[in-house]
Amino acid sequence: MLHPRLALTAWFASFFLGILLILTALLVSIVGAVTASSAHPHTEAVLLTPAAWLGLGGFGAALAFITASASTVVAHDGVPERAFTALACSREKRSDFTLVRFESDQHVACAVPGRHPEILVSTAMEAALSLPQLQAVLAHEYAHLRARHGWAIRIARVNGACLPNTRPGQAFQQATRLLIELTADDTAARQAGAANLANALSTLAEITGAEGLRLRAERVTARRWPPSKQRRLPEAVRIAAPA
Repeated sequence: MLHPRLALTAWFASFFLGILLILTALLVSIVGAVTASSAHPHTEAVLLTPAAWLGLGGFGAALAFITASASTVVAHDGVPERAFTALACSREKRSDFTLVRFESDQHVACAVPGRHPEILVSTAMEAALSLPQLQAVLAHEYAHLRARHGWAIRIARVNGACLPNTRPGQAFQQATRLLIELTADDTAARQAGAANLANALSTLAEITGAEGLRLRAERVTARRWPPSKQRRLPEAVRIAAPA
């Protein structure tokens, strides 16, 4: 996929447009019922008014269900990340986030959005990658924070909670996760270098056996990128070379 950011925008634009059309149809039915009740008290109003109230009641029930699902999603947000944070061996305050290093033999790097955003990196991840590769991974996670991808994931999870064990709900979550990963890959490749990011993904694919990482590395390698002189690695993700 050449333009994941555009695809992600179009995906969510379609999603919210569908919601807007449903609300518009409900509003039109209510206005039509009120108008018909005044102009034709014994004809159209008999049909329109019950339909409008049924639609309003259905919308209220749907809203209550969505709210309950969202509460469940929010309650479970960040639970795995908080477990990693408990193992922190260092916390380094950066300009836009806190870099948290933690002891683990798992190869983990993840962004944790919120009022106090963090990027978590395991000691195994740092040991497996070279400095340029690690900076590319941090640029990827930083891109998630800057683009507020956490909101996209949360919306997709709420949608999945409203449609549990259904193909549309699962497909929406899977597509959202894939598109935000590819979008962050593109940002990191431009900032830290496509070769560094592709090598990091390939290394992690060999260690973990994750086919998705290998495919992402191949995608990054196959694309054309601006020359190296145009790279602008954010200061927030720079790591000083060991003395």
